[in-house]
Amino acid sequence: MFLGEYQHTLDPKGRVILPSAFRDELQEGVVMTVAPDHCLSVHPVPDWQRVVESLQQLRPTDSRERMFARMIRSQAHPETLDRQGRITIPARLREYAGLAKDVTVVGADERLELWDSAAWEAYREQGMAALAATDQAFDLGVL
Repeated sequence: MFLGEYQHTLDPKGRVILPSAFRDELQEGVVMTVAPDHCLSVHPVPDWQRVVESLQQLRPTDSRERMFARMIRSQAHPETLDRQGRITIPARLREYAGLAKDVTVVGADERLELWDSAAWEAYREQGMAALAATDQAFDLGVL
């Protein structure tokens, strides 16, 4: 399980180090792809099969679902961690997520998300304000 947020820097070769706390779960490799909100989704290889199965459940007759599945699959990139715990992010994925220098690695339960740090900060502030203004978490039995 991946939790928390971690600040890292993209190096000139497009590599980012992943938190040491997560590396054991990522030793088989990862598959990264585009995700909503202009971030990247990074799945451990074993979890990627779940993603594939979910995409197979989408209706090929629905143009929106078909497009969604195509984008997730076509932008997917397998990668293995190097000895320093880094992954190389392809240029097309860096461009999609706006990753230029400062990267926030966000734990999202079964996967990681990679965000441009400024974009994550704005998103987090908006989300925290919304959380503070709602009692939905109590209604859902989450807290």
